[in-house]
Amino acid sequence: MNQIKYLFFISTLSIAFPNDGEGYRFIGNSTQDYYIDLDTIFEMSFGPWEFYMNFSARQTIEFMAPKEKQDAIIYTQAWSKVIATTRIGDKVKPNHDAQKQNGTSYTINIDPITGKQMSIVGNNEASIQMMEEAASSEIGSLFSGEEENILYPFGSDSIRYIGDIWTIEEEGEQTGTIFSFEEFEGTKKSKISYNFKKIKEKGGNKIAYIKLKNIGEISGVGTSGDKSIDLTIATVINGDIKFNITTGLMESCKMSMAVTSSGRDLEDDSIKKMSMGLSAKLKQKFK
Repeated sequence: MNQIKYLFFISTLSIAFPNDGEGYRFIGNSTQDYYIDLDTIFEMSFGPWEFYMNFSARQTIEFMAPKEKQDAIIYTQAWSKVIATTRIGDKVKPNHDAQKQNGTSYTINIDPITGKQMSIVGNNEASIQMMEEAASSEIGSLFSGEEENILYPFGSDSIRYIGDIWTIEEEGEQTGTIFSFEEFEGTKKSKISYNFKKIKEKGGNKIAYIKLKNIGEISGVGTSGDKSIDLTIATVINGDIKFNITTGLMESCKMSMAVTSSGRDLEDDSIKKMSMGLSAKLKQKFK
């Protein structure tokens, strides 16, 4: 009986602590120039009205020589090969507003310790204009403050093992301009889960396969003119990621996002609902 208990204990340990293999750190490339090819399809429905937008572009990342004291990681982000179309009903036409991103360039400063963005500056008039439009647009306002962490794309440099699942939760205030409201007072929370599925070797590189799920919610009261709306926006993102541990680049990333919003007019209690969807894929390669 004692032997059986011992074997059961050992077996339980092997299940509870399966991470006795090789561990990996997921650290992004921050020195060698690369580019990103991006393709997205955005759709939105509001009652009987439906809207679709296709967008594809290339982002080129070029790093500047680091300062002696490593005060910041500095790089330029330039957009090219931008193609964008919109379809409303049966009518398809070029999206000239989105195509304005073509030829824009930004200088971005990253904290070398945390990997978080410290500042972003438009390098020409078109770039500054695009930043202003993104901040004031309904869609852009939903993702304000969601900058990518260039050093730690999956939360930290902790050692991860195949089979690991970890989450990052954040909660805070959401104020200012959002979703065309002049004023908004509320909260914002998100929970990101990563699932490290497996490792494959390709051309001497180690490729990690990771599942992503991000659940977010914004809720509060928005005011525009004499109208006030009690608003809730729920977002669910699912993704499949191939991350090259050797090079620090995203081999590929495929994501789908669903957004639903429900607003109640505080004056007449009428309810308005809207749904949006986005599918995106990207690849990163050295120049």
